[in-house]
Amino acid sequence: MSKKRDVKKNSPKNVSQAVTMADVAKAVGVSRQSVGLVFNGKPGVGTETEVKIRKAAREIGYRPNRAAQSLRQDSTNYVGVVFHPNEATMGELLPALHNEAQKYGFEILLSAISEEHNEIQAIDSLLGHRCLGLIIIGSQLSVTRLQKLAREIPLVSLGRRLTGVRCGIVTSDGEAGVEAATRHLIDIGHTDIAYILGKDMTEGPYRLAGYVKAMERARFKVDVVTIYGDYAMRGGASAADEFMHRKKLPTAIVCNNDESAVGLWHRFAQHGIKVPEDVSLVGYDDSLAHFSYLDMTSVTQDPKELAVAAVKDVAGRISGEQYLAKTYLTSANVVVRTSTSQPVHLLNSRSNS
Repeated sequence: MSKKRDVKKNSPKNVSQAVTMADVAKAVGVSRQSVGLVFNGKPGVGTETEVKIRKAAREIGYRPNRAAQSLRQDSTNYVGVVFHPNEATMGELLPALHNEAQKYGFEILLSAISEEHNEIQAIDSLLGHRCLGLIIIGSQLSVTRLQKLAREIPLVSLGRRLTGVRCGIVTSDGEAGVEAATRHLIDIGHTDIAYILGKDMTEGPYRLAGYVKAMERARFKVDVVTIYGDYAMRGGASAADEFMHRKKLPTAIVCNNDESAVGLWHRFAQHGIKVPEDVSLVGYDDSLAHFSYLDMTSVTQDPKELAVAAVKDVAGRISGEQYLAKTYLTSANVVVRTSTSQPVHLLNSRSNS
């Protein structure tokens, strides 16, 4: 009987369970405290050392006791999602996140940001529900605050690129999408193309870079109108007012998102300016553009792709397999519809020939 017990004691499962933090520390040549910092998600260990510690842990079979490390994770399968309910893209993105989370056995718990419930409060309410990880959509928090949060809980930033934060970063490839949209306008004969920049939009600089790249490559003048604060419909309307104060309108305009494009379009229509006869118009995100009453050219970002990347990353962080910062850029493709056409001078020359 004792012989059988000895065999069982030396089985791979029991050897793995017997491995301690001290064994990992000895294998790497660091202190046990350093190993503890790494597996408790605390600062104080350099990236290179952390990689060595985690590699050694895998090789010798060390598995941290997650339940002992964090009582707040006990008996939940929630992944918290912080979002802005007034953004048009949420209608497709939130269901996609829910469907993807189910594949991993997670349940999505939502917390909305509003004037009465700011981002910090939205996050705190999810932490109070003992969520395993967080996905924050379009975070406006400081990098320092997000760095601290990423040490406390597995974190994914969706829709905002970050540097210096050890989390997952998921967003559509705004540079490529806007560059392709601008090239589409150039290809159909536009040379006077403006861009509306939402100054406070987290992905604004990247989308602007795509426009500038296409214009400079074509050796055309860059023309940027910046809107502050509200970069949705009201922002688009204010941009339209600025354009109408000029002596001459551009022949085409690329907008930072669909909502600002719709606001601009509506204000133009109030003043008898027609799309695309007078001005060709392009949006971004295809959240509104695909509706038949608009049929607007836009850059589409696939909500399923965004959800797949976000949930996969947060799942890897929850399991401990993913711990360094990682960026995922999903596709951003131009869908051409009836809001863009050749500029009027080309159409007139063709009709007269």
